[in-house]
Amino acid sequence: MRTFLFQGTRGGRGASRSRLRLTAVLLAALITGGVGYNIIATPPTYAESATVVFSLPKSDYSSYAYRRFATTTITSGEAMSQTLMSPQTQRKIRLAGGTASVDLALVNLYNEEYPDYGLPLATLTTASPSMADAHRTFMIAARRLSSLLATGQAAAGAPARHRLSAQFIADTGPVIQKGSLKRALAGLVVLALAAVAGLWKLIDACL
Repeated sequence: MRTFLFQGTRGGRGASRSRLRLTAVLLAALITGGVGYNIIATPPTYAESATVVFSLPKSDYSSYAYRRFATTTITSGEAMSQTLMSPQTQRKIRLAGGTASVDLALVNLYNEEYPDYGLPLATLTTASPSMADAHRTFMIAARRLSSLLATGQAAAGAPARHRLSAQFIADTGPVIQKGSLKRALAGLVVLALAAVAGLWKLIDACL
């Protein structure tokens, strides 16, 4: 009689464990499917970027010109980055028809912990679900940046022939961001499997 009760208890626990494991798998599958559908249904993002070169004044083409103006160009690039990303300028870009996100950051030669902005270079990037919006905003932001650089130097009293300028090179045009969907879905599957494994361990510990 004791043996029968013991075996019955083990059988009941085994059935409960199996049901809970199945429930955990179904729940993880439902959540994964729902989140995955939202990821797939989300429209792709288009981004346009270019390297901004803060160029030397046209008044000096000597071999020592860069050494003389290097600090000035890098400082001007930093100031323009902060100004373009300010709420006031961002609002002006939106009022001019720029609906995409805008980012201007100096090129970092090292890392985030120990940044090295040793060159007068920055990267201008716009991003939007709309290809047209990404391109239109990029053009608006580029014109705004050139205008800010010119008016800032004029207000400081710098003669036109001694003023720095912004040159935009390697413009990518609006490009769809590939690979992000696959990485997101792969990461979602990995998280789902990890969640199921964790739930199974919890179930085994409780039963």
